[in-house]
Amino acid sequence: MDARSTERKVKVKDISRETADRMQESAANAADGLREFQLKILSAAHANVEACFEYAQDALKARSVPELIEVSTLHSRRRLEMVADQAREIAAAAQKLASGSARPLTNQLG
Repeated sequence: MDARSTERKVKVKDISRETADRMQESAANAADGLREFQLKILSAAHANVEACFEYAQDALKARSVPELIEVSTLHSRRRLEMVADQAREIAAAAQKLASGSARPLTNQLG
């Protein structure tokens, strides 16, 4: 074996090691991001269930149809705002998951 082929083998070995390290980092980032994403989903589901129970309690306390309509309107408005906030948080967590897990791999290319 000549010096050039030995040098190439060393270079390939180094690149392979670096790639494996970056893949491992990417997998760890993906696991962390997925955990955060799942927590956002669970938090949203919990808040939605609580809001439904709150509405049911308020609806049962209504003494007239107009009061029930008022409670329903207020609840609907709050729920729409809550769902919009949840959607933003979940989308941000999904984007963070995607970019965070890909970053170690793209850094090697750039």
